[in-house]
Amino acid sequence: MVRKQEQAKNTSKHAPGKLNQLVEWKKRPFLDKMIDNGIPAMELVAWCNDNGFPISLPTMNSYKKRRNEAITNGITMELLQSKLHEESMERKIDGMKKAYTKAHQQRKEKRAQTKAEINQELADQESPKRIRHDLELLDEVIQKGFDTLSKMDVISPVIAIKAMEMKHKLTNGSTGGYTHYGLEEIKLREAGREQAITAAILQFVPVEQHDAVIQRMETVTRDYYESIGLGEAYAQQVAREAIEDHE
Repeated sequence: MVRKQEQAKNTSKHAPGKLNQLVEWKKRPFLDKMIDNGIPAMELVAWCNDNGFPISLPTMNSYKKRRNEAITNGITMELLQSKLHEESMERKIDGMKKAYTKAHQQRKEKRAQTKAEINQELADQESPKRIRHDLELLDEVIQKGFDTLSKMDVISPVIAIKAMEMKHKLTNGSTGGYTHYGLEEIKLREAGREQAITAAILQFVPVEQHDAVIQRMETVTRDYYESIGLGEAYAQQVAREAIEDHE
């Protein structure tokens, strides 16, 4: 959860949708009053969650910053909401431009690939196809097996049990009998536990030091995964969670 809070902090300026929803929330006046009374951001997040409006700590800090800017510049929250909508539209247009450029490049690469395949087919007609390594044969068999399995509507219990036994042997029981779905469920529960622990710790830390504490916890987590040889996998997971938060 620490990782998700940090990623959300880095991407909150690209997600005005949540801020727009907060501006329109019927209980926002009570929230604004609590902000004016100096209630810490963590308590504000907890209050919103308890009142049916889930929100992250970085988004709450972003809202407080926007609200202070609006008050300083004499802008009403409605005008601030309009400004957020304009920023969202600009990002969508920019995204459409990038998508068009990417599609154009993909079509160009596809034409080049097709040309290369035709040239390769012409070359294959002149000489028989030969395997370069015996593992190529195994790869081909595995692929054929997958294609066949995907076309089967029914798998007998006997085959299913044998598949489980083989999985246990191949993984040396490292999954503990859990399926991929089961492991994902455990990860979600661990994330919830991590979130609760982080919230408890931050209650004893001054508000102005929350960002530093979160950053330090993220650094320690990254260093740990790198020390056990999973640095690249951890980086990929962080990137994947950033995309999910953005969506």
